[in-house]
Amino acid sequence: MWTVTVGLTCLLAMLPEQSGKISIENPRLLYGVPGLPRASNKFAHGDTFNLAFDIKGVKSDAEGKVSYSLLTEVMVDGRLEFKHETKDIEAIDSLGGNVLPGFTQLNIGLDQPDGKYSVKVTATEKKTKATASIVQEFILTKAELGIVRIRTTADRDEKVPTAIFSTGEDLWLNLSIVGFARDKAKQPNLKITMEILDSNGKPTVQKPPVAEISKDVAPELDLLPLQFYISLNRAGKFTIKLKVVDQISGKNSSVDIPLEVSNAK
Repeated sequence: MWTVTVGLTCLLAMLPEQSGKISIENPRLLYGVPGLPRASNKFAHGDTFNLAFDIKGVKSDAEGKVSYSLLTEVMVDGRLEFKHETKDIEAIDSLGGNVLPGFTQLNIGLDQPDGKYSVKVTATEKKTKATASIVQEFILTKAELGIVRIRTTADRDEKVPTAIFSTGEDLWLNLSIVGFARDKAKQPNLKITMEILDSNGKPTVQKPPVAEISKDVAPELDLLPLQFYISLNRAGKFTIKLKVVDQISGKNSSVDIPLEVSNAK
């Protein structure tokens, strides 16, 4: 089953020209919205597809109000698999400029067929009826051990998503494990490691945090949630290396995530 969220992350500006044309530019895959950059377009069952983009040319009225709609269509092998339309999205411009950051977010079900998918997003400006579309492809691989639903938040309760980091702040890295095996007692046996490397490829700590999960997991649970805490004590560019080892099946999976921390001002 697919579920979708679409909308505006934040409205930065209006475009004063009234050409009646809009465009969608700068598409980018992310880990969450807002979120860190995602380099791969390969997804696992149970993962979340996050596509951010910029809508240019949408007009605002005298009060700075902007109104438009977003249509998300998911296709596989040229066949429409899922469609969702959100109408009358409204926002207020505050800073002046010419770009509206938007997003679409798809929760990929555990029962979706493998294959090559295309996600088409169409924006329609309410007043002029001007439209623009963009297409992003992704590959859904066979069900197996994987690290999915990665997202960064400023709080442990996952209520404050963030992708801009400064020294002195706290960062919670949230994720889920999917495709794990179970033993005769219906329990998994997983070892999850989070290692952080600096810009020279050197580990920031000698002994990185490790989570081991082998008990108290409900039999019906297919997605196993987990989070790691990161203290942003210095500025720089880093790489977060996540690795999960299934000690029952012998399988493993890993993900590298870029992290940049700036000096607080």
